[in-house]
Amino acid sequence: MQLPDGYSARPPRTQDAQVVVDMFNEESVELAGVPVVDVEWLTSPWAAEDADLEQDFAVIVADGGEVVGYLSLESDPPYTRVFSVGGVRLQHHGRGLGAAIVRDAERRAQRFVAMAPLGEGVVLHIGTLSDEPHVSELLRSQGFREVRRFWAMRIRFEHAPPPPEPIPGIEIRTLRPGEEGDAHRCLAEAFNDHWGGTFETKDRWLRQHVKVPHFEPSLWRMAWQGERLVGALVGEPRSSQEPELGYIALVGVRAEARGRGIADAMLRSSFVGFHERGLAGVLLLVDSESTTGANRLYERVGMEAQPRFSTWEKTLRLPHAS
Repeated sequence: MQLPDGYSARPPRTQDAQVVVDMFNEESVELAGVPVVDVEWLTSPWAAEDADLEQDFAVIVADGGEVVGYLSLESDPPYTRVFSVGGVRLQHHGRGLGAAIVRDAERRAQRFVAMAPLGEGVVLHIGTLSDEPHVSELLRSQGFREVRRFWAMRIRFEHAPPPPEPIPGIEIRTLRPGEEGDAHRCLAEAFNDHWGGTFETKDRWLRQHVKVPHFEPSLWRMAWQGERLVGALVGEPRSSQEPELGYIALVGVRAEARGRGIADAMLRSSFVGFHERGLAGVLLLVDSESTTGANRLYERVGMEAQPRFSTWEKTLRLPHAS
């Protein structure tokens, strides 16, 4: 990585995790008013089976040893979409570190381009806080364009939420042991027609949602039609952004079962569970341009929206290029 004088890069170490989290949250509190990440979110990708700690992650260190920046890249087969996150400590803005991180993300992403099927296009996505003017200007100058915006949607409980109305032929209940694979398959199919295409691999998904300290199956909701799972909701007992709120990481319904109020019912059922857990409300993130109308669904069940994250895109390889 080509950095300004006085800075160097190295792979992250376990003891860097909280420092990097604090760095990200310092900026998000200033811009959005809330912290947005935690240690688990940061370090989970480091342990991925196919992760390369030397190639896909880096911390930026100032002379004297202070960690002042971070870079990560992730991609799943078929490696046609690479996702990157970067950040610079507020006190070190304006010194060229952000531009160096963006350029190096593009350089490092080339290893995934080489792994993608020949003839298929490859894009690099960079996630940022929405409406951050300096970052937006930097990414545009490096050839990126904003392609998606995600809203934080929340509901705060003023009283005990009512349970959903029953849906004929559908049983909504919590996750039972051994059903994690069913949930992954259902959500992968449900998200097949969403923007972004490829759903997470089972290994990465399990590592992020099941093999974690906050795994709480009583907060999940599974919608069964006989022996077929047609909808799933992944609930977590704490939002990293607002710890007094529960968090819905994923909710999806197979295309064949949409239009019957299943997602609505899973959400309302989960609200009952979150309230019984003593939480003040629930938060989730949603694509503002969801083709399934998810944002309208969340508003219908009483959730309010606020812009939170943006995804920026740059083409690394055009389709059919040799």
